[in-house]
Amino acid sequence: LLDSEDESLESAVVKVINPDEQCDGSLKLQASSSSLVVKEILQEAPELITQQLAYLLRGSILFKCMSLEHDRITEQQEKVLTILEEKFPDLPPREEIISVLQETQLNPQGVSIEEVLLKDLKEISDGEIKVAISTVYMTLEVRGNL
Repeated sequence: LLDSEDESLESAVVKVINPDEQCDGSLKLQASSSSLVVKEILQEAPELITQQLAYLLRGSILFKCMSLEHDRITEQQEKVLTILEEKFPDLPPREEIISVLQETQLNPQGVSIEEVLLKDLKEISDGEIKVAISTVYMTLEVRGNL
């Protein structure tokens, strides 16, 4: 269900993809939303994936993988990444993307506090109470200056 402020978008919703419903039971790894979206587009309308969209979605998948405890890529994520890389061979190497993402993640310069908090915001609600949780990466030096 959409939040009340997004109700006007309801007629545009075609499908809801829930990563919680597609968890790898044996490894307890949750698929990234981006990999599930790419998989769905590849099945239903592969012509919609442009190089720019592939670049964006691939970065999102790689970011999800590097933010996990063990830097693990699920089998499904690997398949999706491989398909995108084969379809668009001019995409930058994975290592380059991961390096940029790691550098950006640890370097808060030029980013507002609000942007940092919203970047990885997760909301939980029971209908009455909303709880928002954010992950913030920073060095101890930066923390000391806050």
